[in-house]
Amino acid sequence: MTTDETVERLRAIEIDPSSPVPAYYQLFEAIRALLGLAPFAPGAKLPTERTIAEELGVSRQTVRHALGRLEREGLVFRRQGDGTYVSQPRVDGSLRYLSGFTSELSQRGMRVRSRVLDLRLVTPPAAIAAQLELPATGESAVMLRRVRSLDGTPAALETVWLPADRCSPLLQMRMEDRSLYVVLRDALGVIPHKATERLSATLLDEFEASELDRRPGDPALLVERSTRDVEGRPIEAVKSLLRADRFSFSTDLDLEQSGG
Repeated sequence: MTTDETVERLRAIEIDPSSPVPAYYQLFEAIRALLGLAPFAPGAKLPTERTIAEELGVSRQTVRHALGRLEREGLVFRRQGDGTYVSQPRVDGSLRYLSGFTSELSQRGMRVRSRVLDLRLVTPPAAIAAQLELPATGESAVMLRRVRSLDGTPAALETVWLPADRCSPLLQMRMEDRSLYVVLRDALGVIPHKATERLSATLLDEFEASELDRRPGDPALLVERSTRDVEGRPIEAVKSLLRADRFSFSTDLDLEQSGG
């Protein structure tokens, strides 16, 4: 659609000044409902703050506040001196199935790349040693830290610890752009079978933000996972920081069995 058609669609938004809901929040919800539709497809440029304000009869501060709210949710992004654009949709993942990052997202047609920051033998943190049932002292774990990118955009900062007695051959392998689970299975005969995963919200620090092309203090999803093989032995402890603007998670609920 042309810019004129985009403005026409925005012009249909109604802001109720008598509502207890602030004007900026009404505008935020109205624009959010339009994102993903034809005139507001991923990558589309939004009209300027001034244009939106004039068309809707609201202040530029109201528009700025609404766009800032959309940006914090990762639904739009701003290019300095250029304008505001619609973000790519989030990658939706299931919490029910154990699957590797590379294989799962590659199956969706996404280009997955990995950049290795660190691969070495380490003395693991006490909590990690406990998860892997390793001695609390001594270099007993292999640590692999990578930045995972989707279609050229940094999306996840992943740190993995594995027991050195079974996984030390990884130290001699190139792990750029390779699925760890495929390497474990095919090269080491270690088969991931079951995992316990915890998802929580966090904020990126300076190092994390620099690696993920975000700003310090930006929101992220922290995924912590403990994985066991088919014999029940621990094989992996993972800490993954996912950009909150690129991922969401869903699961199915059986309401008939919930008792609620």
